[in-house]
Amino acid sequence: MPETPVTFSVIIPTSGRKSLPRAIASAAEQLEPGDEILVLCDRTGDRGNTARQQLVERARGTHLVFIDDDDQFARDAFAVMRRFATENPGRVGIFRFRLRDGTVLWREPELRRGNVGTPMYCVPNVPGKVGSWLLSPVLTSRTGRRYTVGDYEFIRSTVELQGPPVFRPEIVAYIRSDRRALRRAVGRVTRLPGAALRRLRLRLGRARPAGGDGARPGR
Repeated sequence: MPETPVTFSVIIPTSGRKSLPRAIASAAEQLEPGDEILVLCDRTGDRGNTARQQLVERARGTHLVFIDDDDQFARDAFAVMRRFATENPGRVGIFRFRLRDGTVLWREPELRRGNVGTPMYCVPNVPGKVGSWLLSPVLTSRTGRRYTVGDYEFIRSTVELQGPPVFRPEIVAYIRSDRRALRRAVGRVTRLPGAALRRLRLRLGRARPAGGDGARPGR
């Protein structure tokens, strides 16, 4: 039997930042047939965790990848992740991404808080074996800032269900590029050829608080 082709569901929660077109563009220019981009407006105040969870439940791709609305994928990110997924069926991939100050995560191939983050994950979309974005407790930093670590709890709970991840050295995403990069990305998305636009299935909506009755059922 022929192998099932790898397809991506790109999960993007947004709070309405002006950088959203750049994030979408960085994914749209790399789409292949069967891929999809899912966008949900997040007004819940939980840093996109509820929106991500709702989008995961709607995703149809064989694999889930994630990005925030102020990030962008590297130009060859999908090719790198697609090759990994093809060569490592059923394995979670954790790649690397670069912060605005030049820091690159992961630092060591270790699953722990502060060492992994949303744009790094390539997760097999297996019913019943995908973790939750809604497990994270609210923590308080030394300065009194309250925050959640939904990205860590999601991948931790997914790995418990799917097995140990594979840490990859390739950088697949960048956080908060400069304005010139934003202008270039917006230009690219408006110049997408018709075939690429037809492949792009962009869903816009509004996230509902966890536990609400508005979330559509999964697959």
